[in-house]
Amino acid sequence: AKALYELEVGHKTLRTQLPRFHINTAKEISAKHLSKKGLVLLYPLRYLMLVRKIQKILTAELEKRFPGRVVLLIAQRKVTKRPQDVYARQKVRRSMTRTAVDEGILTDLLFPADAVAKRWRFRPDGSKVLKVYLDSRDKKKAEARLAVAGQVYKKLVHRTISFGFMWNPKLQQVAHK
Repeated sequence: AKALYELEVGHKTLRTQLPRFHINTAKEISAKHLSKKGLVLLYPLRYLMLVRKIQKILTAELEKRFPGRVVLLIAQRKVTKRPQDVYARQKVRRSMTRTAVDEGILTDLLFPADAVAKRWRFRPDGSKVLKVYLDSRDKKKAEARLAVAGQVYKKLVHRTISFGFMWNPKLQQVAHK
């Protein structure tokens, strides 16, 4: 909170945007085999479009303030319990299902980069791994963050994930930001 306030007061680009923004929770996630720690900032879902506008600048500034940590901004989403009644099941919004929430968290973790493809890999022991392929043009931006993003996704969603990059330019996305 202190770092956000300092950015709000001192940074000329973020000065106009940050007064409307607040954070619900900040968690530090570390893994034994990773050299960097992850700093996860959860913010209300209603600020999603505001954060997308300033996320690159905000993440870069917060990573300067917290060296050795990868800062990840994630919108806090809610999963509704699946009702037993068939007719009530039809009324559950798609955005509040577990699948949609998990996809939203993954999108938030990878934000500057785009996920081009997703595949479920079933191992011989019966476990499942989600393999996410990213656009190879985003390799420089995203590669350093992927190990931490995978650990954060596993802690939040309880699913194993691995990342790769598309090598075939015909399979890459045409529209690129």
